[in-house]
Amino acid sequence: MSLEMKTTELEGSQSPENGFSTEASQELVYNLVQQSQQDVSEVPTDVDHRSPVPAYSSDTFFTTLYNLLRNLTSSGSQTKGEGEGSGASGPISYYIYHSILVFLYLLMSVYRFYEYTYNRLKLRFLNLAYNPSRTPSLINSDVNKLPKIPYRLSAILNFKSEQEENGGVEGLCNDAAELTAWCLSSGIPNFSIYEYHGVLKKHVPELRRSIHRKLVAYFGTSNVPTYLIKIPHLNMSYAGSYDGEYGDGEDKPDIEISLLSVVDGRPTIVELTKVISQLSKNHELSYKDINMKFIDQELQQLVGPEPDLIVLFQPYLNLQGYPPWHTRLSEMYWEPDNDGVSYAVFLRALQKYSTCKVNIGR
Repeated sequence: MSLEMKTTELEGSQSPENGFSTEASQELVYNLVQQSQQDVSEVPTDVDHRSPVPAYSSDTFFTTLYNLLRNLTSSGSQTKGEGEGSGASGPISYYIYHSILVFLYLLMSVYRFYEYTYNRLKLRFLNLAYNPSRTPSLINSDVNKLPKIPYRLSAILNFKSEQEENGGVEGLCNDAAELTAWCLSSGIPNFSIYEYHGVLKKHVPELRRSIHRKLVAYFGTSNVPTYLIKIPHLNMSYAGSYDGEYGDGEDKPDIEISLLSVVDGRPTIVELTKVISQLSKNHELSYKDINMKFIDQELQQLVGPEPDLIVLFQPYLNLQGYPPWHTRLSEMYWEPDNDGVSYAVFLRALQKYSTCKVNIGR
C-alpha cells in the first residue's frame, strides 16, 4: 500500500496554531490504516508455518511424564556405556544423581497429578452447582448479587480440531453463541471474542445461525434480543439474525459483538505507526498532534475500546497476541486445567471482577 497522500485532502481543515485540525488528522490517519488493513489477509488455519498456538488437552500431563521417564532411561544407558572406562566412581556418581533426579521428577509428578485432579473435580462441582439450564432469570439472579459488572467483556477462545469434543467451526460458533446469551442475560451490552486465527471472521453466517438458535432457546421465539456483529479489521458489521429479520442495524442493538484476531494486535499498531510516520514526514500531520490521546483514539476506532474484563477459557494465562493496547487496565481471569467454555467459569470471572479495584495512575 502506498502511504503517499496529496496535501489537498486537508485543505480547508487547517488551524492557525499548527496548520492542521485534530479532527481532519484523525480522519486521515484512520482512513489510511483502514485501507492498509484490508490488504492484509487473515492468518490461515491450514498453513504449517504460522505462529504456533499452544494446544491444551487433558492428556498433556501424562504424556509429558511418560516422555520424561523414557528420556531418563535412555540417557542413563548411554551415560553408563560412556563411563565404563573412567573407573568405579563414574557409574556410582551417575546412579546417585540419576536417582535424585528421578525422585524429584516423581515427586513433582505426584504433586501435579494431585493438583490436576483437584482442579478438575472442582470445575465439575462448580458446573453442577452453577447450572442455569438456559434460564435468563437464573443468570440475572446470580449477577444481581454482585456489586458491579463489566460494561465491556472479552473472551479468548481456542479453535479445536474436528476430532476433539466441541471442536471445529461448529463448536467454536456454539461457544461464542453461548457466551453471547450469558452476556445478554447478565446485562453486559458489549462483548468481544478473540480467536487467534480469525476463524469466526470467515464464518459469520454460521455464527449468526448459532447465535439465533441459542437466543431462541434462551429467550423464546417472541423475545429474541437484537445484536450486531462487528469486524473492526474489515470495517464490516452484520445486524440481527442470520436471515436479517431484525433490520439493517439502524436501531441500537441489545448487544454488540466484536470479532478480533491476531491481525488486530501488534500488526495494527505497526501499521498505524508507519502511517503516522509517513504523514508526518510529508508534513501532512503535525507532530504536535501526535500524543497519547491521539494514538488511543485511533486504536479505539480501528479495534474498539478496551474491555473491563478478559476471560480466558484455557488452562494457562496466554494472551495469544491479544491487542496489547487493550490490556492496560483490563482484569484477567482463567481457571487452571480448564479447557472448555462453562457457565461456572463465566460467573466466577464476574465474581472476581466485582471485588477488584482499579487505581489509575497509582
